[in-house]
Amino acid sequence: MADVQPFLGITYDPERVDLGSVLSAPYDVINPEQQAAYYDRDPHNAVRIVLNRAEGDGRYEAAASDLRAWLADGVLRRDAAPALYVHRHTFAAPDGAGRLARLGLIAAVRLEPWATGAVKPHEHTMPGPKEDRLKLLQATAADTEPIWVFHPDLGDAMTSRLKRIVKTEPTLAADFSPVPGAGEQPETERHELWRIDEPREVKELATVASEMQLYIADGHHRYETALHHAELVGGGPDDPSRFKLMLLSPLEDPGLLVLPTHRLVRPADGYNLGTALETLAQRGWKWVPASDTAGLLDMLRATPAPNHIGFGLYANGRRSYHEGIVAGPEVELLPKAVAALDVALIHHGILAPLLGVGEAELAAGSHVAYARDAGEVIGRVDSGELDFGLLLRPPTLAQIQAVADAGESMPQKSTYFWPKPASGLVMALQSGLSEAGRG
Repeated sequence: MADVQPFLGITYDPERVDLGSVLSAPYDVINPEQQAAYYDRDPHNAVRIVLNRAEGDGRYEAAASDLRAWLADGVLRRDAAPALYVHRHTFAAPDGAGRLARLGLIAAVRLEPWATGAVKPHEHTMPGPKEDRLKLLQATAADTEPIWVFHPDLGDAMTSRLKRIVKTEPTLAADFSPVPGAGEQPETERHELWRIDEPREVKELATVASEMQLYIADGHHRYETALHHAELVGGGPDDPSRFKLMLLSPLEDPGLLVLPTHRLVRPADGYNLGTALETLAQRGWKWVPASDTAGLLDMLRATPAPNHIGFGLYANGRRSYHEGIVAGPEVELLPKAVAALDVALIHHGILAPLLGVGEAELAAGSHVAYARDAGEVIGRVDSGELDFGLLLRPPTLAQIQAVADAGESMPQKSTYFWPKPASGLVMALQSGLSEAGRG
């Protein structure tokens, strides 16, 4: 289904840098304080490439300048022959119950329009992030962060091979401590890479991967950006611009996790939370108070009654859990796969009709904000940034897959695949992504 190929990778030289100090979080989860911390951590930190802090559009040329200089100085080294990379990401489980490890294959994958179905999306994109990433791609002529995709692993074909490879000594390994954001206390992660360049093994892995149906986990904007860039370049079907680095994770891997993205809300003028809750009560919704955040999160982990959805509420210093059935004309119009999502029902059955926060208000960004951590929700509500917080259950992988298979889209900020792979593990010059460019 997908065209999966080896590539000429670029990695840090562990003899020149401490690998744990030069990795960063992905560009789209770094706030200004975290950006400054990564800058201070090491003068060769990958944040200077993926999210340079130079003023205006000068950030893109500054990123390109750093990339060129580090390659020239040998801080970054480019593979002499095409290869695939196996990645193992080890991290603390979000519930604190031990550690998990997630396996994946990093490869160059041919970009195809969504309509072909070779790679399937599950959410809409916005112009701003795509313009930003296009400018970086044009300035650096490099693929600086792989897109993250997942795939059903038919017959355990990929997982069994990855497990065999990671029994050997890794090519590179790093302990990485992400810079914490608001309300976060991240633990140290371990990233390991195995470079696979033996031709027979490369062909076997690429063939197996090419038989898998790919779904975007994280990177919709970067996929569309790369596809648009390829159209601007206008090269032939095998031009390097028509390939993109991707990290392929088996769907069945116990380390492939989806966490919720919570909502912070300010109702539109003429609407208020009290009236909305009264309306839900009249429709049979039930609620119970929670004494603390841990207790509220425990309620969210429980399975709701059949056909019911639930959410946690933080308002006026109090926590509560609410559960019931969402109905109404907007909900009835939802596609079947989308209507199975708690987040879609809350958007279309509660936020829009009861709180006045519809598509226009969401697009304006003044009535809803997003947070991944319950503690961050509480802190931002207490600060007065917005009026109250809605704590949500995450969608399941099966639900995400069903939406993508149906050709539908989930509401903005519906999925949070966690933890994201660090940036700086493997990059590539655009010319190294296909045989046409390497020739």
